[in-house]
Amino acid sequence: MYDVLVLTLLIFMIVALVIGKPERHWVGLILFIILLLSGALSIDESIKYISWDVLGLIICMSIYTSFLENSGGAHWIAEYLLKKINEPKLLSFLLILLSGIISIALDNVTVVLIFAPIAFKLIEKTRIDPIALLIGVTLAANMSGSATMIGDPPAMLVASHYDLTFMDFIFYNGKPSMFFITLIPMIISTYVYTELTIKKNNELIIPRKSSEKEALTYMDKAFVYEALLFLSIQIILLSIRNIIHISLTQAALINISGLSLTRILLHRDYDSVKESIVKGFEWKTILFLIGVFTLSGAFAKHGLALRLAEAILSTGRDIYVVSTILIWLSVGISAVLDNIPYVATMLPVIDELAIRLNTDPLSIAWALLLGATLGGGITYIGATANVVGVRLLEKKGYRVTFYEFIKKSLPFNLVNVLSGWFIYWLFWLL
Repeated sequence: MYDVLVLTLLIFMIVALVIGKPERHWVGLILFIILLLSGALSIDESIKYISWDVLGLIICMSIYTSFLENSGGAHWIAEYLLKKINEPKLLSFLLILLSGIISIALDNVTVVLIFAPIAFKLIEKTRIDPIALLIGVTLAANMSGSATMIGDPPAMLVASHYDLTFMDFIFYNGKPSMFFITLIPMIISTYVYTELTIKKNNELIIPRKSSEKEALTYMDKAFVYEALLFLSIQIILLSIRNIIHISLTQAALINISGLSLTRILLHRDYDSVKESIVKGFEWKTILFLIGVFTLSGAFAKHGLALRLAEAILSTGRDIYVVSTILIWLSVGISAVLDNIPYVATMLPVIDELAIRLNTDPLSIAWALLLGATLGGGITYIGATANVVGVRLLEKKGYRVTFYEFIKKSLPFNLVNVLSGWFIYWLFWLL
């Protein structure tokens, strides 16, 4: 009974997002209420399945983004890039690629929220498609999140389950692992995406000679330095979070609290602090994600993921077949469900597969992590960073439909999946 309800709600969510009605935050609320009232999830189970740490991170980093905009730092960085690079494809490629590289060590939601103000300032000065640019930034950030054990929650789950070290994600038992399996496809996909999406006729609007000087005048240098200082502290804390046992939210909260107190105590800048907090609080995004998290949890709780796993086990004892099915299955599921509860549910299944196939469980776990990471970029409901990116575009007046996101993301992700699949096969199955 409940499995049918969960599948029905999944279909409802997809249809509602495709037609654009009701709005996403109301869709999330409807999912949450129905799951509770029907008994599919209890209140305690809902609380468990909602990734509160991720939601706290989103709130904190949205506020930080507002701080960064108020400081003028994003304006100056955009002007600097325009001065150095006068070709739209190259400018877009480098910005998207940089977001993917930074996401190796920093949560992808944080990366999107940091890069968004810079992207929007560039868009103001160019004819580059704003939707194409920010979606590209989001896709690259998602793709490389599993390159290390600190870049993305699913990677952290795998690292914890198998007691892995930081270096195990780079080389494991003498073989290149997730760092290379995800980073190489991300670079290839970024190039293909830029070539296909950034049109040749999108010529830059050349800034006036005085524009960089104006940007420097607009920028509050002390504000920018303080923002960068506390962001650096957050990055350091996140890099060693498994050692000091600090959550994503706690690290981000230290950043925001330190920056807010500095602005108030040293500069008496009450207005910018108040404005950043009010402007940065993303309640609509939070409400929608609560619905997605609870639906994903119900999908796991009522055995739908395990049934799919049993279907994989029934395919036989050929690791080539099993790993291929696992990759593509994970891509499909992660395109419409959050990949955190999915990966958590599938890890015991990986152990069982490894026993039956008489192989190292990591050789199959990389396939799971690869598929779950890649699939999250196909739709904007597949990964939290996608939801945040689409919401940021909407706040600037650029509406992104479900279909339009897929139209932009599909070339990127097809190249990702095919190249990632080939590299995984080359490193781990030959």
